[in-house]
Amino acid sequence: MPSRHGARPTGHLYGTIHGGVVMKLIDDAAAASAGRHADGPAVTVSVDRMTFIAPARAGDLLTVHALFERAGRTSMTVAVRVTAELCNATTRPASEVATARLTFVAIDAEGRPRPVPGLLEA
Repeated sequence: MPSRHGARPTGHLYGTIHGGVVMKLIDDAAAASAGRHADGPAVTVSVDRMTFIAPARAGDLLTVHALFERAGRTSMTVAVRVTAELCNATTRPASEVATARLTFVAIDAEGRPRPVPGLLEA
């Protein structure tokens, strides 16, 4: 589930995008993946790993790719990869900016955990 965002200059220091901005993009993409699998609301339970590999610069085009990894009874694990590329670059490949792994729990209308479908075997 890739999504693309132009990095905004707000929230940056030294010409780089603030890590919290990247973290929000990661959580949004992972939540969309988990919610799609659960066919309803899913909330972030934990950020199991967050690794910043390289800075994203103001003006970079960020791509956030969420990969659904695991489904438990009510919980789900999603891996996320963020890459950055110059908005007008045609010769420089995208570079990896951050990776993360998050856990979500599907919730019902009362906010209680609810079962999610298992993963299908490929």
